[in-house]
Amino acid sequence: MALVNMLGIISGALGIISFGLDQFAPGSDHSGSIIKVAVALDGPQVSNSGGDLPNVRVWNEVGDFVGMTVDPGRVENGNVGEVKVQHDNQGVYSLFSANDDAICIAWVTTPWTDDRGGNKYAVTGDFSEPCGGTWFPSNLYISDKKDYQPNCFWIDKNGDQPKTGFQVRWPAYSEDQHDENNKDPKRLCNNIDFGLREEDDPSTINFSVKKKRSTPSRARRSTRRPEWADSELVISDSEHHSAKKLCMSDSSMGPDFVHIGEKLFCDMEAKALYVFCSDIKGENTDCFDLESQTVSTTAKMGTVNVAAAYKKSDRYARVHDWRSNSTVV
Repeated sequence: MALVNMLGIISGALGIISFGLDQFAPGSDHSGSIIKVAVALDGPQVSNSGGDLPNVRVWNEVGDFVGMTVDPGRVENGNVGEVKVQHDNQGVYSLFSANDDAICIAWVTTPWTDDRGGNKYAVTGDFSEPCGGTWFPSNLYISDKKDYQPNCFWIDKNGDQPKTGFQVRWPAYSEDQHDENNKDPKRLCNNIDFGLREEDDPSTINFSVKKKRSTPSRARRSTRRPEWADSELVISDSEHHSAKKLCMSDSSMGPDFVHIGEKLFCDMEAKALYVFCSDIKGENTDCFDLESQTVSTTAKMGTVNVAAAYKKSDRYARVHDWRSNSTVV
């Protein structure tokens, strides 16, 4: 199978990720940009990662606006949506502006048509974390590399998520941009090669004339997570996931998270990390009980179950079990 190599993030550092040709739109007479947007896979009985595809605006290399498509439709969780933008010139910059139903983007790809050079580019959701976006594991595999699952990042228009869009300068992610002497992902967080937005309905881009890079944006604590995430729990044993990493990140956002291998539970609202109660020998350590799916703390009067402090119920309304050979509770 033919592969397209792109600059991506592997184990926290810039490296090369291979995309199969099936991740790009097939050749056609369409003269412009055909952009594929992959959204994260939820567990059964939930569809919060899917939603409205973003509006897409396109500029050429010198910053001239060349075309746009608005209200392109919906994409369901775990699927790939397609947005077509008719335009002249190479579509070097793309601006994605969220619509009302939030989505969590695992990756975006675009091929330039043959009359524009035939180049193919891709950006994964992993770039959101170092650039200050809200993120969560996507639970999606990039088809040609079975051991790699990128994160996804949230964009939304109506306020449920703080980021309303993002811009990409596609050539920044080509294989020849890989620099063995600078593997820091934040070097692309310059609001040109990659830039997250918070203004209402973003409509303009930042573009480079002399290829100078601005100071990287810093991760900032996101607004409170949306209500649906308060009552949900994710359980995973994937080597690509980490409850500890989620809790240590100011910009991660999503349901509470349990990792079986780490034996850790992350309260994603408080960003508090708990060990499993089954691993505690003493009596004075707060812990998470996997069987009852509750946090327990030790007080003078004995062990007090604090799960009632959650706004929904003593048990989660929805539990998404992403372990191998598991069932949904």
